[in-house]
Amino acid sequence: MPPDADIAEISTIFLSATAKDCKAYRESVRDFVQSNLPAAKIYLQEDWAEGGHFVVDVCKARVVESDGYFGLFGFRYGWIPPGFQYSITELEFRWAEAKWGKGEAPVFILLPEAGSPAEAHLREAAKAQTELEPPDLAALDDANQTRFLQTVKAWAADGRIMVFYRDRLELMGKALSSIQNWNLTLLRQALAGRRQASGDIPLAELGRIGRDTQRTALVDALEDFRADRGERAAAFLVHGLENHGQREFAEFLNAWDDEWEDAQPICGQPADTDSADALIRWTCGQLGTPMIDRAAIPELAQTLAVRLRRGPVIVILRSIGHRQERLTRFIEGFWCPLRKALAAQDCGGGRLYWFLIDHCPLPQPAPEGVTAAEADAGTADYDDLLALPALGDISAGQVRKWLKELRKSAGITLDEPRRDEIAALATTPDGNPSDVYNRLTLNGFWASAS
Repeated sequence: MPPDADIAEISTIFLSATAKDCKAYRESVRDFVQSNLPAAKIYLQEDWAEGGHFVVDVCKARVVESDGYFGLFGFRYGWIPPGFQYSITELEFRWAEAKWGKGEAPVFILLPEAGSPAEAHLREAAKAQTELEPPDLAALDDANQTRFLQTVKAWAADGRIMVFYRDRLELMGKALSSIQNWNLTLLRQALAGRRQASGDIPLAELGRIGRDTQRTALVDALEDFRADRGERAAAFLVHGLENHGQREFAEFLNAWDDEWEDAQPICGQPADTDSADALIRWTCGQLGTPMIDRAAIPELAQTLAVRLRRGPVIVILRSIGHRQERLTRFIEGFWCPLRKALAAQDCGGGRLYWFLIDHCPLPQPAPEGVTAAEADAGTADYDDLLALPALGDISAGQVRKWLKELRKSAGITLDEPRRDEIAALATTPDGNPSDVYNRLTLNGFWASAS
């Protein structure tokens, strides 16, 4: 049996605060806590050297890896990273909320008591910064911070305790006691993915086998989409009988570097695949801007538009759900409203590519709003789902073709008799994709892949 996971009290804490106006308070908290809890380490945004990396990526990683979170909020909204709609401080709060969810959590909000010396100090510190800015930017910063503090208080409205303090000394003491009083321990979970056994064929490789028809149709449809300069979003439907390679084809799409180049696809699914609200929240979370309030298409469109101004967004939804009306629900309740909302946004030059994986064959006749993805520029209605050819059985000839290609793609050289033998074994007695994949893996030839 594997050893039990390490159990440890809170030791690494991310302290989120605007850098200049809260400088004295945030450094006091860090120094006091670390002096009194030798095992504790408090991270401030500027405490690490990560040359060559983006601030947003480093901050998010620190929040996710920390055992706890302090939000020390004053009266300045602060820096908004390029390509984002929220300040780095608000993003850090949203990442913490997304990490720990709605249950009890080591998320501590530190706010100055109204009318206290601490409030006066923070207001003066914020004023000193905003006076250096043009009046319109200063007013915008103030409005954004007011909204953000309302968001934080709404998050705590279900009974969460927010920590109020009157001066710096009380702040330091309450920050320390917040950690000491957190008597629940945290299980440290390994972030590394499951180890892949030697000889296992990657799912993305299996997803290539026998899918030339789907890939050709998709390449042609993508070219038509890109030729239409006025369109920003297209959705493609992958479908077929259950267990006919949907999961593997999704992984092929996820790893399709030739098509996506430097863009990193989003691949996965929400916990509730039959809920539009869950889909909206999941998508926003994957884009790095979790929704705290109600799930709404306009907010999703705004988040997407900000990201699209930086480049393409590829979303691969591995399951659309199981209800009979799933396709109609997606089109009418999610896709069409999203496209309409995106049309009102500035998306720059980015395009949204949405792939919907259905684990059932497409009904005949197809539901309204589902059309075949055909190479005929200028005729596609991108409010529709563009259906690729159905995933079908895999033939011996298709396996042989893939085996021959492995010489270049994986460094595996198999002579013709060996390819014939493997293909025959893999497709006997049938060409059901899941069976073919299993037989190919058990054959063992992939162990020599380079």
